[in-house]
Amino acid sequence: MFFSALKLFAAKGYKNTSVLEIVESAHVSKTTFYQQFASKEALVVALCRDLIDEIALEIKRAAMQEPRVSYKAYAGIYRYLEICFTNPPVANFILLESVGISEDVENVRREAMQGFADLIFVFAYQEFPDQVREEEIHIISQAMVGAINEVVIRNLKEANRNLGIEELSRLLNRLVIGAFVNLSNNY
Repeated sequence: MFFSALKLFAAKGYKNTSVLEIVESAHVSKTTFYQQFASKEALVVALCRDLIDEIALEIKRAAMQEPRVSYKAYAGIYRYLEICFTNPPVANFILLESVGISEDVENVRREAMQGFADLIFVFAYQEFPDQVREEEIHIISQAMVGAINEVVIRNLKEANRNLGIEELSRLLNRLVIGAFVNLSNNY
């Protein structure tokens, strides 16, 4: 049902997709749908959580495979961009289509963005433990997640991207590292 719902949401949007269309596309009955989900919104919450958990796991794997702390952010950013640009319906759904559906969906989205910011925080704190206050690292980490997502959204909307994933990842990594270096220089 997740795959069918995602495909329909990508093609028609959340509001223009009915439960009947989802079950017909998934080749299941409405009874089966309602045994699993209380509503279309509940399906979206579960779908968002599932997709975000998969993406987070991929980002963590990529970052953890990098032995040097200074390259962990690059590896995570690269993997995130790779996932988003090779799977635009997923990125579009998570970053755009699911916005404002409900408070439950927004909570899942906020938790995910906080989880990504926490990952940046861990790497930054390893690199700058004594030079920057924890609170400042948290704030910069949250801002970086917002900036990275804005780049993804803009690149999804613009069909003729001039920069590849590698170059975008390098630029975004420079932004992340630069923000922390700049902050640490103030101490």
